[in-house]
Amino acid sequence: MAAQPSDDVSTHDTGQEEMSPHAPQAAPLSHSIQEDSTTETTTQHGTGRSENTEMSPREALEILLRGDELNRVRVVGLRLKGDFVEPVRMRHVELVNPQISKATFASPVEIVGSTIHKLRIERNTEFCDTLVLSGSTISNTTFRNVTVKGQFRCEGAVFKSRTNFRSCHFGNRLAFWEADFGGWANFRNCTFEGEVDFRTIEVAQGMGFEGCTLNGNALFRGAALTKKLDFGSSRVNGLLDLAKAKLHDYVYLEGIIQGEKQQFAFANAMAERLRIRPEQIEGRLKSECDADHAAAMQEYGLIKRSYEAQHQYEEDDWAFYRFKVNQRLSREHNWKRPWTVLARTCDRLFLDLGCGYGTNPTRAVVSAVLIMLLFAAVYAAGSNGFARQHPLLTVEGAGAGHRLLFGLVTSVSVFTAGFTGDHLHSTNGWMLVPLATEALMGTLLWGLFIVAFSRKVIR
Repeated sequence: MAAQPSDDVSTHDTGQEEMSPHAPQAAPLSHSIQEDSTTETTTQHGTGRSENTEMSPREALEILLRGDELNRVRVVGLRLKGDFVEPVRMRHVELVNPQISKATFASPVEIVGSTIHKLRIERNTEFCDTLVLSGSTISNTTFRNVTVKGQFRCEGAVFKSRTNFRSCHFGNRLAFWEADFGGWANFRNCTFEGEVDFRTIEVAQGMGFEGCTLNGNALFRGAALTKKLDFGSSRVNGLLDLAKAKLHDYVYLEGIIQGEKQQFAFANAMAERLRIRPEQIEGRLKSECDADHAAAMQEYGLIKRSYEAQHQYEEDDWAFYRFKVNQRLSREHNWKRPWTVLARTCDRLFLDLGCGYGTNPTRAVVSAVLIMLLFAAVYAAGSNGFARQHPLLTVEGAGAGHRLLFGLVTSVSVFTAGFTGDHLHSTNGWMLVPLATEALMGTLLWGLFIVAFSRKVIR
């Protein structure tokens, strides 16, 4: 059943200006508008006021109920309630203090290229199809308890002053491509079932999502925000894409609830104040999951700078380690150039496993202990290759225990003394190979330990 005009709708014109005698006449309205029920209001060029014909809210409602389009009119106090079966279309109109309350729209609603002052849509209003505000200029926007089942399109829209969305449900894609927010944009307790497209938006203040659920991808690629971007305690189930975004203040991500398939993208972003924990990023960086290690290396570099700027040095070390791992994996290697395979293997064994690329002195100590135990077993097995003057080998009744102890003492001595000890002169033959190898590895690991330990202490 179609909605009927409300009895409380004001039928007299308000705020009407006198027509300038030198101003051009307004364009004629469609055939559905009675000429004797409207007055024309025009102003001189350059005053900022559109040349629209004044129309009463009652007549505007009657036109919309018939499914006709409103074009180039100015309506003050338009109220939309009840059921609307036909499409609602408005183009290049000026709406002053419109309210949409307890309304259900079965067909698309389009308000394109228009100017809307103090828009309020609330009280369980439902859009069963598409809602389009593309190219419109809207001030003091409030959406409360609104359901949009189709796409919500606001490409190129300009939102002046504060914009609030509360307890809304969006069942399809949101498109805010190149939208401009002149004030704060706040989303509270909203559910987004489809993709949320905020690419290349400009926000003069900041943007917040509190208690929201984002089931699709949230795209902020190329967005520019002057103040904070805060996701609060929202749940994010898809990709959160901040690539190429210009984020000049803090980005709060540490409180979000992450879905099983949630991922991040930070490629080429300007974001030096990311509030996010390493465990939130681990295994969730999209480029790394896609094996694009060159891109992942750059993103970890950005994350490292963010941690460093906030004096989070433990997190800084973690980001640097992931940076170096992806740098290693991004380098080309093949057996046609065997030196590339050798370099990658040594990088993995000594720099990664050995000391975590200088970020983990504990790993260097563990590696040293394992190396010494390995060579101790070698020396114990080949103790016959050493000179017999060592007390552990010359004692009467020396058995396996004495040989193991001899191997351990020899391994520790060679590892710590390197090539300066006299063990290389106490044997000959094949035993010189493990002695020289351990001496070289000990020298390298000592250096790596000093670097890693100093990195932890001096900051």
